[in-house]
This record gives sequence, structure tokens and C-alpha cells, in this order.
Amino acid sequence: MTISLTAEQERVLADAVRFGLARNQDDALAKAFDTMRERMPAHASTGATAETVTAAARRLANFGKRHKLSLGGMSIRELLDESRP
Repeated sequence: MTISLTAEQERVLADAVRFGLARNQDDALAKAFDTMRERMPAHASTGATAETVTAAARRLANFGKRHKLSLGGMSIRELLDESRP
């Protein structure tokens, strides 16, 4: 795949490196993609399946129990649902 960047997009990548937000322009671009992936609904991402969401919820619940944390009366499922756009 070939990707063409505008001059502005190239400047943003260079600035990310200059300001220490990334090691190089490839790293800056990877971080931009990571940010977009995190903002996508779980069902839109090929990497986020119901199984991975369930596993993450289970790990979160175990962490909460281990550290005696409270979700203020919310269930893990309600918390996950609330976090989605």
C-alpha cells in the first residue's frame, strides 16, 4: 500500500518527533493509528472481538477484587457500555 501525505500531515509527524512525542515519524504515525483504533467502537475494529472484551472485563474485575476497588455500584458491563461512544 502506498500512502500520500499532505505537507501539513508531514509537518505534524515531524513536529511530533521534534516535541518528543515520538521517536521518529514512523512511530508518530503508529501512535496516530493507535489513537484512532482506541476511539473506534469495539465492533468496528478487527482486533477487538467479543472474546477480547470479555477477557478484558474479567481482568478488570479481578484487579478490582484484588485491590478492593469499587465501581460505585456499577457493573463492569455497565462501565464498558458507558465508555463507548
